[in-house]
Amino acid sequence: MFRYLFYLVIGTVCILPGIAASQTEITSLSQNTDTVGMYEKFELTFTLSEVYDNPFDPDIVDISVTITAPDTSNSIAFAFFYMDYDIVNGKYVNGCNPCWKVRFAPSQLGKYTISQITINDKNGTTSVDPQASFNCVPSERKGIIRVDQRDPYCLRYDDGSVYLPIGHNVAWDQDVYGAEAIAWWEQHFASMHAAGENWTRIWMTHFYEGHTLEWTSKEWPDYWEGVGRLSLQMAGKIDRMVELAEQNGIAIQLVFQHHGQFSTTVNSNWSTNPYNIANEHNDGGFLRNPEDFFADTKAIRLTKYKYRYIAARWGYSDAILAWELWNEVQYTDAWKNGHQSDVVNWHEDMANYLRSADPFKHLITTSDDTSGFEAIWNLPNIALVQVHYYGLGTIGFIRQAVALLSRHEKPVIMGEFGSFDDSNVAEAALVLHNGIWSAFHLKSGGHFWWWDYIHSHNLYDEFIPLSAYAEGEDLAAHNLSAADIDIPGAPLYANAVPGLKGFWDVSTQTDFTVRSDGMIEGIENLSRWLHGSSKSDFRSDPSFAIEFDNSGVLKIHVDEVSGWGQNSLRVLLNGQQVFFKSYPDGLANFVIEIPLPSGQQVVKIENTGQDWFCISSYEFQETVDTNIGYLQFVGLSGDNHAYIWIYDVGSQRGRTDNGVFTDVNCILRGLGDGDYAVDFYETRGMGGLFKSNHSQSENGELVIALPQFTRDIAVKVKPLGVQTTEDTAWIDQRVFPVD
Repeated sequence: MFRYLFYLVIGTVCILPGIAASQTEITSLSQNTDTVGMYEKFELTFTLSEVYDNPFDPDIVDISVTITAPDTSNSIAFAFFYMDYDIVNGKYVNGCNPCWKVRFAPSQLGKYTISQITINDKNGTTSVDPQASFNCVPSERKGIIRVDQRDPYCLRYDDGSVYLPIGHNVAWDQDVYGAEAIAWWEQHFASMHAAGENWTRIWMTHFYEGHTLEWTSKEWPDYWEGVGRLSLQMAGKIDRMVELAEQNGIAIQLVFQHHGQFSTTVNSNWSTNPYNIANEHNDGGFLRNPEDFFADTKAIRLTKYKYRYIAARWGYSDAILAWELWNEVQYTDAWKNGHQSDVVNWHEDMANYLRSADPFKHLITTSDDTSGFEAIWNLPNIALVQVHYYGLGTIGFIRQAVALLSRHEKPVIMGEFGSFDDSNVAEAALVLHNGIWSAFHLKSGGHFWWWDYIHSHNLYDEFIPLSAYAEGEDLAAHNLSAADIDIPGAPLYANAVPGLKGFWDVSTQTDFTVRSDGMIEGIENLSRWLHGSSKSDFRSDPSFAIEFDNSGVLKIHVDEVSGWGQNSLRVLLNGQQVFFKSYPDGLANFVIEIPLPSGQQVVKIENTGQDWFCISSYEFQETVDTNIGYLQFVGLSGDNHAYIWIYDVGSQRGRTDNGVFTDVNCILRGLGDGDYAVDFYETRGMGGLFKSNHSQSENGELVIALPQFTRDIAVKVKPLGVQTTEDTAWIDQRVFPVD
């Protein structure tokens, strides 16, 4: 029998299973406090005279609570089933105190009234006035994170405070159980807080001890019971994780599903998925194929009920940044096998349902690392656009991805990135560094995947300078857009990172033009796959029109060559072959260099073999006599503010930096005329302001004389007399937990 069918003993009242009263009654009721800080947790707890075979199914029991605010507006919150557990020898045991709870976070000062509890079950509908209330008082909490109404690419809290996402993934704990797992989360979150991080991303997964509500009973039979029966032990663990995030100022993207659960080809967990019909006997599985999950009526119903439970239990918390429906849904069988419309429809249905079930209206997102997601990003209740990237040229990819995805007029998050040699700590730190600084200067957030690497090598230091730089800044306040900057004497540099990732994606554009600022229109149509004669319908040999004042070079960064097919590559310059070479099957990670003359050129790259080449980027570099030519920038500017990150293109993975930069002047265009303070910030070590200048904008141009630097430097430009809002006092007060 299902473990939650229990006897309730309340005082001298004993309610036996199978003996139903004419109407379900509330047999006890309590609340956690009479006074609640604004945006803090109010919790109502009650027990019922009825017991249920599956208290997670609203078709069996559906309990809603009406909460009336001081302004007389009503909110409807769903109750959820709850039990307490002890942690003994690394396991959650001794389940006790079964009850129902409602959690709520008030957003108005004054008296709130719990005006009605409505119970729908086999005994009909029961409505009760619990005669409960609480008083909301001021607190230091900020509320739920929302899209900033002043700028669709920015985020802010309910109280108006700015939220600039800085952090990294901590998707699951590893090789720790019970109390040790909670201590693991406490240590990671404390380390992140000490470095100024405020973002993370957690998967609801079964890996290791796990923290998913639903999985096969074969793995943890004491925790999981298959389809539709949620793990209260894991829910209790997530309670503690959310509380720790609240204490450390960390906002979580909580990932509901990950691709392997419904994939037979990529990181597959299908064999142990409780929805798999092969697990029918133990877990109630009923799906014959993973792709059926997105269209099967029963699967959709059960998934909605699980999501409703999640929203009811953790929706109150300002530590939830967003509900993320999927991690990389493009790797599920449904997407890969041509059922993309089912996936899109599922996202629309689930986002709409979750929006209605969540009284706090948290942001909703999903994620991918490929192209072709426009239909999902355009859904009205998908509020955050998210993309992942693993490869060379992180800065170039983030610039291009944000430029492309900004067309949806929603915040863009680089939810995962990170590709490096795990034996090279300096290389990992560099990839992390470049990702977070470039994303920030695009009104985005770049979030490194390898949390175990950050923790074991103490790379938290990389976040300190960016956190100090971002402190007190409000990117939505100044009508910021991509900065127009010129570095006189700097030659042309462009790094074309393909935006079309899917192996079978058909490119609709093969002719591209490299602009004088290094940007390339239509880069989202540039395929990373150069197919040969065996896949002629998918060929996408690109041509680039470019103009150099001096001679230069094209570097083709090849990730991999197919394992068969007598593969060869040739390059045409203005229609004339200038390069041809055959490559061994399976060759990986190499660079092809093609000299280019000065003047206007059209460069075409052709696969003349049978199968494919996988290209990570096409890098164009004009020849220079000074290292000034190796400087690039990512920046934002408005009428009277600018935020700029200037970097050495050699200071990237697999390259060599170009030493010290001196006597470099930049011209920033578009500011209103007047006097400006120009502040320069360290991007490594403890970070912080290290030099200030004054400069005058005339005819919309402001000259910035850069101080001597290596690798990169950050710059803020503000009207003279505007006080720097940065607070760096906290830097010397931080203590980093150690193992």
